Amino acid sequence: MALAQEVTKITTIADSSGSLSTRSFFINAIEADSTTDVGFKVVEYYVWMDVDNGSSDPSHSGKIGVEVNISANDTANTVATAVKNALDALSNFSASVSNNEVTVTNANRGSVVDASDLLSGGTGFTISTTTQGTGQLLGNIKYPEASVNYFIRGDHMGIITNYDSESETRTARKSYTAIDHNIVNGLLIHYYGNPRKVQNLTDKPDVDNLFHSAIVDYVKKCLYMDRAGTASDGNIAQVSMGLMAQHERSFNNAVKKYGTKKRSKTGGTRAIVPADFK
Repeated sequence: MALAQEVTKITTIADSSGSLSTRSFFINAIEADSTTDVGFKVVEYYVWMDVDNGSSDPSHSGKIGVEVNISANDTANTVATAVKNALDALSNFSASVSNNEVTVTNANRGSVVDASDLLSGGTGFTISTTTQGTGQLLGNIKYPEASVNYFIRGDHMGIITNYDSESETRTARKSYTAIDHNIVNGLLIHYYGNPRKVQNLTDKPDVDNLFHSAIVDYVKKCLYMDRAGTASDGNIAQVSMGLMAQHERSFNNAVKKYGTKKRSKTGGTRAIVPADFK
């Protein structure tokens, strides 16, 4: 599942003789926290209006207060700018303003309770969620190489794991099931592979085209070696050994010396990095 950052739009109103004093609304964020089992936590805020530094903090239990300093009779645009500045100063949000509309984007991806105005003691602002936050901020599989597998069938790839979303290992028979964790920034897959054997003259080598000339060198090396071993003329045998050594050097340089730098398909560990899943 792709993760998304929550985006909230807040349309403010003007203050009228201190009408916004102590008024507040709720907004929530998600942040990394290594002390939790899942590696993240939801942080709940209440944003309250302080008119002329004379308003009282409403102190909503269990939430963090964000004070917005405005003056009596400030316009809706001025109030919006003040709200933007207060939220933008927090590391869990980024905010922008256009006239009396504030757009607030959560810094981290993940699902949170949508921002809302209070039914009693609210600001009167119009608050809506324009992009719904989805998923969790971080996965909770610490050692995927030991607990996550994949299989390929045709053009489809399946990912399975023996961990559930609560980080508990499944111990029952047939414990591997479809993964229910979020995928962040794509996948890195390691696997081992060797080219298919060439058994007939019509078979095509299962290697990159740039190695085809190296295969020709290898075949010629073997032919000249055989020629040197069966030649009755010493001069022919000597020439054949020299040509054999020449083709062997060409093959070794192409495959053994520079092969890994060319990212060949000669075997060994490979890695596939699919497109970003954001």
